Amino acid sequence: MNQTHETISENPAPTPARMLTPAEAAEILVIPVSTLNAWRAQEIELPYVHIGQLVRYRPEDVAALICRNTVRPE
Repeated sequence: MNQTHETISENPAPTPARMLTPAEAAEILVIPVSTLNAWRAQEIELPYVHIGQLVRYRPEDVAALICRNTVRPE
């Protein structure tokens, strides 16, 4: 096996997870899409990805938001 092939197979390119649309993220979070729009405008709460004119959310960012806002009674 040549060195190039070994290097490629040992370090494969990352495979991005499926990104969520604003409607899908809002459904998971049980909030209106307008709330996500407001958060983006104010640059608060939830990171997002801007691809051309599309806005997408990474599932792990949505999950992290849920974790950050979970209240555990003592």
